[in-house]
Formats: sequence, structure tokens, C-alpha cells
Amino acid sequence: MGCEIEELSRSEKTKQSIAYGCDELGRLKSVLIHTPGEELSLINESNYEYWLYDKVPDIPGYIKEHKSYQELLESNGVRVYELGDYVDENKDLIRKLPNLTFLHDIAVISDKGAILSKMRPPARQNEEIVVKEALNNLGIPILSEFNEGDGFFEGCLLLSKETIFVADTERHTYPFIQEFISNILKEFDEVIYTRVPKARRYMHPDTVFNRVREDLALAYLPAFEETCLFTEDSREKIDFKTFIQEEKGMGIISISDSEQSRLGCSFVPLESGTIFHYDTALDRETIKKLEKESVEIIPFHPDAMRAGGGSLRCHTLRLCRRKN
Repeated sequence: MGCEIEELSRSEKTKQSIAYGCDELGRLKSVLIHTPGEELSLINESNYEYWLYDKVPDIPGYIKEHKSYQELLESNGVRVYELGDYVDENKDLIRKLPNLTFLHDIAVISDKGAILSKMRPPARQNEEIVVKEALNNLGIPILSEFNEGDGFFEGCLLLSKETIFVADTERHTYPFIQEFISNILKEFDEVIYTRVPKARRYMHPDTVFNRVREDLALAYLPAFEETCLFTEDSREKIDFKTFIQEEKGMGIISISDSEQSRLGCSFVPLESGTIFHYDTALDRETIKKLEKESVEIIPFHPDAMRAGGGSLRCHTLRLCRRKN
């Protein structure tokens, strides 16, 4: 099945079956986006930290920039699905969730189905409910989710059809990571687990590591406190850099502390070797290293969107990639 589908009427949009899966770093074909709206008005000077924002957002500016990003995606051949078009039962919840625009944190889409997060309460509680409904209506099955227990698990990275990367961040609890690894190893061959500092700047796995192309990645290596490789039958400590370079054949360009704090690792690959990225994220030295590797950066300048503390990647739930 191709990633493109015919335009449908609004009544027909609520139940579809689209192509999905982002295990391989092929061309980005489709994404799920949530254009923020009236829910941003919940944030004010007295509660913006509760809502996990860096400051009170400029709502018109935020919406305008977000729509500009959608246009940038579409101009590069990416099909954009709007979350609200695929949510009916839980539509009222959307107006109560000002972080819902950060869709990447809530789900990862593999060829086998969606891996849902359990969002950190209370500010992000129930976001996965809304996203699950949208994915169901798009015909994407749920591969992994958390239903019971006190704890949270905000995201992982797909490195291939065989390998998943999990970072133990401030948005994860270790019992939930253990549960996830035990269950996901029924579907994948291995899980790379790394413990990182429990701080906001390392809130998700892609704040410390992300693939630029199949054989090259950006990483902030000082954050890797301990790394283990899990398979169905074993667990062993590994050196992350050595393992990625020697076992996975992937070179690493290390970013600085300052770049990491500006979400230098958190970008959206359009395809292997071409990325969408904030033009404020990387130092000139790192850009030169990427240019030497023939990497193309499609820049996007954020002003209002930076209020939420997220990257372009955070705003982008990638649904489908294909190598041809």
C-alpha cells in the first residue's frame, strides 16, 4: 500500500486505513499534526510551569508558526494529517491538553503498530487517549501501551526493524521501562537502554541521540551515564559510542553542552541525509561537519513555538517512511 490516499469528505475521514511504519530511515511520507488552539489559553503567568512550558505562549504567533511548519512539510511532499479530523469521542479532551501539540512524545509508529506512551501526570495525563483514538481511526493498530500502575513512559526511538533505543529520563519510571522491554522484545530483537540525568533538558530520548542518516547520528555523549543491551535471553553493559559505531556502523557527530540545551539532537529527518531543524539549534562548527558529510539542513526559525520548550520533532508524529 502506498502512503498516499485519496481526499475524503470529513464524514469519511474518521475511519481509514493508511500505510504506516517508520522503522527504516526512508523518505518521510506522512505525519500526524495537532495545530494548537484554544487549549493554549489555559496557560498563564501563574501556571505555565505546571503546564511544562518555558513561558506563556503568544497564541496567534504559535498557531501561525505551526501552520508555516505544516506548509514546509507539505512543500517537501509530506502528507499532513490533522489530529482533530480523526477524533470524535474524545474531542472535548483536546481543549484541556495544551501539550497535545507535542505528538511525537505520545507515540512512535513501527511497521508492527503504534508504541503508545503513558504520559507524565498531571500536566500531560490523557493525551495518549486522544492519540489512540486518532490512530485507530487512521487504521494504525496499537502494538504497545500501558494500562495499569503508577508511573510513566514518554517515548523511545526506532533505530531499525530490529532495534529500539530507550533512555531512562525524568519522564520515565524504571518499572515501566522494565515492563516495556520485556514486552517489546517479543517483537524486536534488541533494546538499547541508557540512563541519563534526571533533568528537564534530557526529558526524552531524542534530546541526546538522533539519526541524521542511516550511517550517521548526532549525540550528546556526556549524558550517557550507563548503557545496556537487552535481548530476549541476555543483558550486558556496553559502551554506547563503541556499540553504535562498531556494531551498527553508524558514525557519531558529538554536539556541545550548549547545543544539547537548544535541542540540537531533536530534529525531523525528511530522508536519510536531509533534516528539518530549528535554525537556532546548532553551532556553525557542527553545521560545517554536517555539510562535510553532505547533509542538507532545511531550516525553520522559531519564535513563539519555543515557549513550549519543544522542537520540530516534538510537534511531528511521523506515520510513514518508505525507501522507495
